[in-house]
Amino acid sequence: MVEQRMVDGSFEQEIVQRLGLVPNLFRPAPPAPDSTRQLWQFAKSAYLDAPLPDLFKARLAVHLSRLGRSPYCLARHFGFLIGQGHPEGAHAYDPEAIARARPLLTRPLADPVRIGASLDRLEASPAPLDIPAPDSNGEADLFDAAAALFMQGDAADRARCILRRVLGSDRFELLAALLTYLRMAQFWADMHPDLRIDPDIQALLQAAPELAESLRLEELAAAADSRPAASGPNGSHASDHRLQRLLEIDSVGVLFFDHAEGTLIDANDAFLDMTGYSRQDVASRQLTWQVLTPPEWIERSAAQVELLRQTGRIGPYEKEYFRKNGERSWMMFAGRDLGDGTLVELAMNIDDRKRTEAALRDSEARFRQFGEASSDVVWIRNADSLQWEYLSPAFEAIYGVPRDAVLQGDHLTSWLDLMQQDDRPRVMEGLERVRQGERDSVDFRVIRRTDGAARWLRIRSFPMVDHAGRVQRIGGITQDITALVSAAEDEKLLRAELQHRVRNLLAVIRSIIRRTGDSSDNVEDFASHLEGRIAALSRVQTVVTRDPLAGFDLAELIADELRAGAAREDRQISLSGPPVRINAKAAESIGLAIHELATNALKYGALTVPRGFIRIEWRLDESDADHWVVITWKETGLSGRPLDSSRSGFGTILLEQMLPYDLGAHVDRRFEPNGLRCEIRLPAADILKR
Repeated sequence: MVEQRMVDGSFEQEIVQRLGLVPNLFRPAPPAPDSTRQLWQFAKSAYLDAPLPDLFKARLAVHLSRLGRSPYCLARHFGFLIGQGHPEGAHAYDPEAIARARPLLTRPLADPVRIGASLDRLEASPAPLDIPAPDSNGEADLFDAAAALFMQGDAADRARCILRRVLGSDRFELLAALLTYLRMAQFWADMHPDLRIDPDIQALLQAAPELAESLRLEELAAAADSRPAASGPNGSHASDHRLQRLLEIDSVGVLFFDHAEGTLIDANDAFLDMTGYSRQDVASRQLTWQVLTPPEWIERSAAQVELLRQTGRIGPYEKEYFRKNGERSWMMFAGRDLGDGTLVELAMNIDDRKRTEAALRDSEARFRQFGEASSDVVWIRNADSLQWEYLSPAFEAIYGVPRDAVLQGDHLTSWLDLMQQDDRPRVMEGLERVRQGERDSVDFRVIRRTDGAARWLRIRSFPMVDHAGRVQRIGGITQDITALVSAAEDEKLLRAELQHRVRNLLAVIRSIIRRTGDSSDNVEDFASHLEGRIAALSRVQTVVTRDPLAGFDLAELIADELRAGAAREDRQISLSGPPVRINAKAAESIGLAIHELATNALKYGALTVPRGFIRIEWRLDESDADHWVVITWKETGLSGRPLDSSRSGFGTILLEQMLPYDLGAHVDRRFEPNGLRCEIRLPAADILKR
C-alpha cells in the first residue's frame, strides 16, 4: 500500500499544499481510492480547518495517539508537532523543539483516578475557559478530560458535560469532531497493518535513536503485528489472542460478523453501550446487519458487502444504525475479512459530528437564503488573498456586471476596476484596516455597466476571527446609497433656499408693515389691512413648505386669493390662460398683487354691485426677443358710477413700485368707464419655474 502512487495529481497536490508532504495514511488503496478521499475530507473539516488553537490541536493529537495501539499515528502526529510537515496548512504556529515535545511522550496516561481529579478541577473552574498554555496544569486537565471522552469509558458522560460547559457549545462541538477524526485515523491505521512509518519520520529516528525509544515504536509495532492465524476448519472465529485484543478496545465498537450469513456473532462492550443491545441479544444470533440497518441504508451496506467480497475490506463508510429502542445513531464503519469467514468491523459513534455538520449546513443555508433575498450585496472575502468566498446575487443589479465576471482570476483587481479611480485607494485602506481587526465604512462611486448610470455605493465591512482572535475572513454589506446622496444634496440646496427665503420673507413683511402703516387712516384700518396681507403671504408660504421645489400653478394662486375674498368663480369671476408654473419669489409678489386687486374690487370695484364681473386672463407673449407672462385684470359692471382714481394706497404702491422693483414688471393700470383694467407684464425668464 505504501508504494502505491496516486493517480489523481490534484488530490496529491492538495495534500502536499496543506501538510507539506503526503502521509502514507492518505495514499489510497488500489481497490477503494474513494475511501481515502473520504478520510481526507474528514481530516480537513475536523482537524485542519477546525478553528481551535493550532498548537493545542497538535499536542492533543500526540497525547491521544498514545492511547491507541497505532505506531503510525503516534509517530506521524509527533512529527507534525516538531515541524515535520505542517498540519495547519499555513505554518500557523512555530514547531516545538524535540526537547520540549518529548515530555508529552512520558506524561502519565489517564487512569480513572487521574481523570476524576482533572474533571473535579475543571468542574470547579469558571466558564468560559480559555485554551490553556502548553505544559500547564490546565492543559493537563483538559487533555485528561478529552482522553476520557476519546476512550468512551465510564467517565465519558461526565467529561462531555463538563467540557461543554467550560468550553462553550461551539468549541465543544469542534473538539468532539476532532476526537472523532483522531479515532478514525487510529481505526484506519489499525485496519491497514502494512501502513509504514513515513520516510521523513524514519529519517528523523535514524538521526535521533533516543526519540524512537521515547516513541516506543518497536513495542507498538510488535503489539500491532501480534495477529495469530485463524483457527477451525470453517474459519468461524479468530484465535483467542486476536479476539481478546480486539474485544478489549473500549473507545470504539468492535463487531464480528459471519459475513456469509450477515449474522452478528460477537461484539465488545463499547458497541453494546452504543446501541443498547445485550450480550444475550448477540448470542441469540438474531441480529444481522440487515436488521440493524434502516431500510434506506440497505443498498449502501450491500455495496460494502460486495466490496468486502472483492477486496477483503470495507469502509470507511457512514450510515445510520438502529439502537435497540428503535432510535437511530450515526456511525462510521471500517472492517476487514479475517480470512476465516469472519468480518471484523470497527464502529465509531459520530452523532456529535453529524449534529455539528447539520448545524453548519442549516446555518449556511440560512445565510445563503438571507444573502440571496437581500437587495444589498452580501459578501465574504478570504483575509489573506482577498478572494471572494461568497458573493450574493444582488451584485449584478447594483454593479450591472455578472458575478462570473469578477469571480475569475484576481477577484480584487476585477472589482476595483469597476469603481472610480480616485476612490480605489480609500477602499483598499478600508480593507487593510479590517484585516487588522477594525470595522470600516467607506463610500465610493461606480458606473453601472448595464445603463451607464453613476451610482454611489457604501461598504460596511467587519473582521471574522477564529477562536484565537486571528482575522480569517472579511465580511461585508454593500448598499446602493445613490438616493441617499441625492437626498443629502437636495437637503443642502433646500437648506440654502430656506435661509434665502426666510431673509426675503422678513424683508417683505417689514415692507408690508411699513407701507400699510403709511396708507392707513387709523389703528383699526391698519390692523385689518395688515391681517389680510399677511394672510395672503401665508397662503403662498404654505405651498412653499409643502413642496419647495415644485413651483406654483398660476391659476391656483389667483383662484386661492379670490376665494379668500369671498368671490365666487363663474358668477362674478372668470379665469383663463395656459398652464404656467412660477417660482416662489414671483408667487409672493403676484399673490400680494392679486390680493390688493381683489380687496379693492370688494371695497370700491366690481364686487360691490350685483352686475359687477371680473375677467382675469394670462398668456405667454413671445412677440419680441424678451418673452413675457402677461396677466390682465378687467372689471366691468360699474358704468354710470363715479370711480375714484386719485386714491393711492398700498395696492397702488405695490403695483406701480414694488412689482417693477422686485420682478422687473411693467404695470398698466387704467380706470375705464366700466371699471378698473390692469395689465401686468412679467419677464418670463425671471418668474417661470425651471
